[in-house]
Amino acid sequence: MAHFWFIWPTIRATNQAVTIATQHFGASHHRNTPANAFRHALWNYLIASKCSNWSKNATKVVTWTKKITELHELILPGNELANTMDLHNNAAGLHVYKTNTEPSLEQVIPLLLAMAKDSVKITSMEEVINVPKDQLIHMIEIDTP
Repeated sequence: MAHFWFIWPTIRATNQAVTIATQHFGASHHRNTPANAFRHALWNYLIASKCSNWSKNATKVVTWTKKITELHELILPGNELANTMDLHNNAAGLHVYKTNTEPSLEQVIPLLLAMAKDSVKITSMEEVINVPKDQLIHMIEIDTP
C-alpha cells in the first residue's frame, strides 16, 4: 500500500457512492442493473476525485483508483460476465473523471444518471468488446429515473 493516504478518501468515496446510488435507485443498485452501472461509475469518479485532494499527480490517482476497484472484483468475484461488466463501468467512471476533472459532484451525478438511462444491456462477453468506454453496460433491465 504505497499510497496509504488514499485509504481514507477511498472509504469515504465508497460510502458516498452507495448512499447516492440508494437515493436514486433504492436497492436495485445491488444487482447487475443500470443502477449498478451508475454506482460503479460514480464510485470510481469519487475515489479519483477525493484522492486528487491528497495528490495532484493524476497518474497516481488514476492508478490507485483502478487498482483498488479491480481488487474489489478479485476479492468479491461474481461470474465472468458480471465482473467484466463491473470493470467496464469502473473504467467509464474513470473516463468521466479524466475528461471532467473540474465539475462538481452536482454536475457529475446528472451526467452519470443520463449514462445509466442509456446503459446497454449485454448478454455475452463479445458484446462488451463493442461497447465504447464512455457507455455504461448492464445485464438486468430496470426502469431508471
